[in-house]
Amino acid sequence: MDLNQLLFQHQLAIIRHGTFDGGDERRSHFDLVRYYERRIARLRHEMGVSCYPAWL
Repeated sequence: MDLNQLLFQHQLAIIRHGTFDGGDERRSHFDLVRYYERRIARLRHEMGVSCYPAWL
């Protein structure tokens, strides 16, 4: 999966996480959010790019 796809899936996971009232489903989606965060960080590191542009 490329970086754009990971960022897209991460955004979807965040949105879906906010739609659950509580319980196991909410925890499951939070785990998915963290999973994508780790994959994004690892891919950025492998590519040698920063998380945010230096000009921000």
